Amino acid sequence: MDNGMKWRVGEIEISRIPEFEVPMFEPRFIYPDLAPEKLAQHKRWLEPVMLDPTTGKLIISVHSFVVRTKRRTILVDACSGNDKERPSRPLFHHQKRPWLERLAAAGFVPEQIDVVLCTHLHIDHIGWNTRLVDGRWVPTFPNARYLITQAEWDHWKDEEKRRAYSTDMHIEDSVLPVIAAGQVDFVTMDHRFDDEAWLEPTPGHTPGHVALRVRSGGHEAMMSGDLMHTAVQCAEPEISSCFCVDKALSARTRRAFLERAVEGRALVLPAHFPRPSGGFVVPEGAGFRFRFEP
Repeated sequence: MDNGMKWRVGEIEISRIPEFEVPMFEPRFIYPDLAPEKLAQHKRWLEPVMLDPTTGKLIISVHSFVVRTKRRTILVDACSGNDKERPSRPLFHHQKRPWLERLAAAGFVPEQIDVVLCTHLHIDHIGWNTRLVDGRWVPTFPNARYLITQAEWDHWKDEEKRRAYSTDMHIEDSVLPVIAAGQVDFVTMDHRFDDEAWLEPTPGHTPGHVALRVRSGGHEAMMSGDLMHTAVQCAEPEISSCFCVDKALSARTRRAFLERAVEGRALVLPAHFPRPSGGFVVPEGAGFRFRFEP
């Protein structure tokens, strides 16, 4: 696997830190509301980068972004982590992936990260919040403030809702330890760091899901989290994933986000698009087309 990519947005540098990339989901599993004939229409441009022609599965990347602005270094989404007990999810169970080494190859050590932004609290976005040291889960980024929206935490602090999503105790090993360490800030969904970086509410996939938006030198980038898992959801914005808490809200949020991306000519950096992962959104028909930018 590559060591990631870098983009410049004015004076801001954004680095992609990959964890893994595999053909993961049958389209009918992740998008149960997508008609087979619609998928067939898109297959020609999905293959082979986004849809594996051998398995017929959509290719999913799990990666983080590190955003270096004038004032701070922000890590966006901490992937799935190592040593985690995830018996119901083999791709995440007891892994030993060199994600920290890839972070170092991109020019960063954990002590340099000022902020860890959790766009939401699903298993594959919070794993490296903590690492196992002498049998204990401790914060991976000792000097960072971990940002979680209050709306997101209000959902996940309910144990019944946690168990409905997963029995794999991801909040217990990847969120509660950083709360106990006093490193979490619960923020509003429109929290602003400064004139260069701010959160944009993108609810629906989860109640407190947010995107990170940055601007410098007249250029913009938008890190969209799980607002869309694959480019199918650009072409068909009304199609939400099986993982969305509120599918209708997710669809409305996604279309509005894509319209803003077009209007602002923003670089869009989703959490799961395969490498090179980033690109630009252009209108096409009743939807949009995602064009990768190496």
